Amino acid sequence: MTRTNFRDSAFYATRGLFKGISNERNIKIQLFIGAVIILTAILLGVSKTYLITIIVVCFLVVILEMFNRGFERLIDLISPGYNKEFGRVKDIMAGVVLLTFIMAMIVSLMILYHPVITFLKIVSENTNSLILILSNVLLSLIILLTYYIKKNNH
Repeated sequence: MTRTNFRDSAFYATRGLFKGISNERNIKIQLFIGAVIILTAILLGVSKTYLITIIVVCFLVVILEMFNRGFERLIDLISPGYNKEFGRVKDIMAGVVLLTFIMAMIVSLMILYHPVITFLKIVSENTNSLILILSNVLLSLIILLTYYIKKNNH
């Protein structure tokens, strides 16, 4: 086995990270959901401990998804044709990712429930704030939709 220096190792790891993100739809979705949850936690001012907890569980989902994808590709190299046992292993790995995603959602919802309810009560008492928030959300959705449409048309 050849030894690589730290700079090369960091380059290969970064390249793998970007390949994983750019080539895998599920990772993009998980990163987007995680970013929304983390941003929501920051905007609602949750404690540092809760924010760290949310960040850890969101990253764990993406980490396990990347591990799952790498593992699936390794199995495909070892056994290009369908293999019942390898199929079971792939299903179990996918189940691990799903279970972790469910855990991340439960943890995030438990942490964000009261701050979101409090925020909504404050906003509902002030009509101008509600209109401003809804218009910002709508504008953000339009921007994201425009980006998605342009990206998929190219």
